[in-house]
Amino acid sequence: SNHTIQELWHDSHDFDEDENIDESVVLYLQLNKEHPEDAAVCKILMNHTHLDMAPLLRWGLNFLPLAVGWFEGAKTCISLGFFDAGAPDHRRVIVEESEEVFQSRILTALYEFVRGVPKKLLERRNELALVATYDDKIAMMVENENKRIRNEKRRLHDYLEQRDGEITRLEEENKRLRGVVESLRKS
Repeated sequence: SNHTIQELWHDSHDFDEDENIDESVVLYLQLNKEHPEDAAVCKILMNHTHLDMAPLLRWGLNFLPLAVGWFEGAKTCISLGFFDAGAPDHRRVIVEESEEVFQSRILTALYEFVRGVPKKLLERRNELALVATYDDKIAMMVENENKRIRNEKRRLHDYLEQRDGEITRLEEENKRLRGVVESLRKS
């Protein structure tokens, strides 16, 4: 789709909700309007759960740094969102997948890419070093992501414990105040 179109209109009037425009078209238009710089990449992720790396093999390992960079930039799509009155929290995420699923998608695509590179290319020492470098970079990305997830889980756990403690305290205070109100009613 075109990544610059933001609205649809026909015969001098704007389309409205009653005209039954396909929900995906509305989503694409909203994405174009609110996140134009990420629209193309997000639409690729939304419509292609598996990215076929085979067509890129003709460039050999020269394309590997570009693929890694593309995925690093595409990560923003899993956190981007926009206002949606119909959603429970009034926010809709553009690409609805967890960071773990996104990381898995990256690793699968890059594994297929490296696996598909002809062996002749890999026999050259420089390109082997390049593969090793990016393999280390991917492993480091995964480790950093796992560390971030563990920290986030710890933070959420601490928050939930604090919130539960506050709820308990408020329930006890509510119980005490009900007792005070009840004793005032009796007197």
